[in-house]
This record gives sequence, structure tokens and C-alpha cells, in this order.
Amino acid sequence: MEPFCALSTPSGVSGIAVIRASGEGVSLKADKAVKILRTTGERTDAALSSLGGYESCYARFIDPETNTTIDDVVVTVFKAPHSYTGEDMIEISCHGGQAVRQEILRVLYALGIRPALPGEFTKTAFINGKMDLTEAEAVMNVISADSARALEASNTQLMGKLKERITQAEDKLYGALSSIEMMIEFPEHDDTPENTKRIEDILKGVREEYMRLAQSFGRGRLLTERMKIAILGLPNSGKSTLLNFLAGFDRAIVTDVPGTTRDTLEFNTEIEGIPVTFVDTAGIRETEDSIEAMGVKLAIGAANEADLVLYLIAPEAPLENIKETVSGLDASKVCVLFSKSDAGQNPLKEQIEAELVAQGVTGFASVSVKEETNTDIIGKFVKQAYEKAGGLNASDITVLSSRHADLLKSACGKLDEALAILRDDLGVDVCSQVIRSALDDSGLITGRVVSDELVENIFSRFCIGK
Repeated sequence: MEPFCALSTPSGVSGIAVIRASGEGVSLKADKAVKILRTTGERTDAALSSLGGYESCYARFIDPETNTTIDDVVVTVFKAPHSYTGEDMIEISCHGGQAVRQEILRVLYALGIRPALPGEFTKTAFINGKMDLTEAEAVMNVISADSARALEASNTQLMGKLKERITQAEDKLYGALSSIEMMIEFPEHDDTPENTKRIEDILKGVREEYMRLAQSFGRGRLLTERMKIAILGLPNSGKSTLLNFLAGFDRAIVTDVPGTTRDTLEFNTEIEGIPVTFVDTAGIRETEDSIEAMGVKLAIGAANEADLVLYLIAPEAPLENIKETVSGLDASKVCVLFSKSDAGQNPLKEQIEAELVAQGVTGFASVSVKEETNTDIIGKFVKQAYEKAGGLNASDITVLSSRHADLLKSACGKLDEALAILRDDLGVDVCSQVIRSALDDSGLITGRVVSDELVENIFSRFCIGK
């Protein structure tokens, strides 16, 4: 394949930058610009193309046209097939200044090593069989992971665990297809209730596995898109104070004047290894101030879009206003915090809890941000919401892609159809066709069944240097 290259480290000034290049004859093309000063074997007269795989050299990178030095670099050589792409590769570690990077890339282009396309390194690795499609897609998830749990889930997929689980399920479906073929060829011996029951059990087991994986995307979505947590409550219930406490700095203005917060304010952080976005909102109340009314409308909208709502109730908050606000929300995602507990509890606390439990709220706690009392309960609520998002029987593997989840659900629907065909005795040959269609769905996840259009769509979303 024609050699290509790209900067693989972020733009901006840094101590070092890494430029990678891949393709047949890439070392030979770079020979003109790389003048070796020292190798691991102390050879100073060697050409870059003569080095073996996994060998590095300290070199001077020059412009062959002018023979001027651009930078002193370290070049690492990888030989096919033992490289990330499965092709010959080099990685140039240079100083991280913008001019240095641009000049090295300019010389590489001039030597016939073209600019890489988005995701071309990983796409080449997939084409050369270095990884399956689930692993290739996980590369981008690892790069973009911004929490411990997101990184763990991405690495699990990168190590091939999702493909392994799907392949095991597919093997069972192929076993069912073999039994069906025997029933078609030898109906007098193999078309028995026992064989039909065995095929049904296989289909039910695989469907259950696929559905567990699909349901885990509830958690996966929160890891890739962040869990959105709205902080809601009446004016002066301590919402902005809580946001500032969670942020560790004064993100929101806090005063004793009701209605200070007019707009939504967001802050990103990580809790229990889960990436979250806290949204501070305007106090919920009737108001004739048009600007504040817009803020209240935004607050309700944020709460309806949130994955979790922390509803703050101050010691003086009235019951009716609380009931009215919560009645307009999905109560299953509301957790109540009786705020400012250092100033005393709301005298209606027990009645409030009883009324809100009747509406479907299950999480309650008393907290004091001022004294930092029981504030760790927020982490517990976040963790519970995250685990609930994956379904009660979700898989230990977390699916991070909506594409994967949709294909798994599609396969489940086809397995349901196959089971109905067997149950209604509509013919095992028809059942076989539906099972093969379900296998096509799972094959689109691993890349066993793949089109050029799908490959282009997936890798076009990658960064250029990966």
C-alpha cells in the first residue's frame, strides 16, 4: 500500500511529538531525510531501511533539498507483519514545536509519503487482520475515555472480549443450523421433538445473551456521553452552593437573594469512576420576572433531559410546591437531598418523604455542604443510577456503541421470529433463513460481515493520526 504519514500526538507545543508513517517501502523513502547518528548496535553508517523491526536509532532529520537540519530525532522501525498496521512502519519522535512538526511532515510528503486519511492507521490494521471491528472501534473509545470506568470498558472491548462473547454465541447458532440441515436431509431420523427442543434452547440462550449485551448500552451511553445530573429545587435551597462544593471552586454565584441563578450552569467531573455533568438550575417558583421565568423553564427542561435529578429541599420549603414540581418529573430518577441539615431539618420531612414515595421517589438523604456532612451520598446515588441504566441482568461487558446495541436488538428480534416459526411448525428451512439473518447482524459488529460503506463510515470518525 502507498505509504502515508500523520502527526499522532495532539497539536500545541510539547516536549516531544510523534509522527508515524506506514506502508510498503516507508523506511526506504525516509532514508534520504534520516541521517543516523547512533543505533542500538552503535552503527553510525547504517541506513534506516537496513534496521530490523523494533529497532531504534538516534538520528538527524534533514531537508534533502537543502541539506539543512530540521531536528535531532529518535526513529523506531517496525517490520511487517509485526506492527500496529501489519505493514512496515516508522515512528519519529521529535521536539514538539509547531515548526518542527510541520517541516518534518513537509519533507515526508516531498519524499512520496502522503498525508494519512482519518483513521487510516487503524483501518489498515483492520484490513490486515490485526484486529476485528469491535477492537478497531474500541481504539477511539480508549482515546476519548475521560473516566476510569470508560477506560476500563473500552480496554475490555479492545482486548477482544466483546468479539469473544459474540463469537461464542454465533458458534451455538451455527450448531443449531447444522442440526436443522440434518433435519432437512434426514427427516425420518432427525425431525423429532427432542431435536426441535434442543434448537429452541440454543436460540433462547443466545437471545438472552444478546439482550444482556444490548441492555448494557444503557451504561455505555453514560460513559461515552456523560451522565447528566440536574440540581433542582426551590430558590435558596442550596443548589449553587452544592455545585461549587462538587466543583471545588466558585462556579456559581451564591447569595441570599432568591432567584440569583437565572440560567443553567454546567460542570464536568468524575464520580465513582463515572463521567458526569452537573447542571445547576434556577430556583423553581412562580414569578412575573420574564427572565427568571425563562430560567425556570430551562430548569424543568434540564431535569427532564437528565439521567439523575438531585432535588434539594431546604428546612423551610413548603410541601405543596415540592409535590407540584416532582409530579412533573420522572420520579424514578429523582433523589431527594434535605439540604442545610446543619440549620435543622424540615419539620415536614416525614410527610414530604411519604408523599414523594407515593409518587415513585426512592432516594432520600440529609446533607450539609457547610459542614460536609453526608455529602458522599451523592456518589452512592450516581452509582445506583449508573447500575440501573444497564438493566437488572446486564452483561459484565459494557457495550459502548449504539450501532452495536441496535444490531444486537435486531438479532434478538430475528431469534424471536425463528422461535415463533419453530413453535408454529412453519418449517425448519424457513427458521434456518431467519437464523442466518440474525448471524448477519452479529457479523456486522465483529466485521465478519462488512461492506466498504460501513468501513468508511466507521473510520471516517477517527482522528487523522490513529
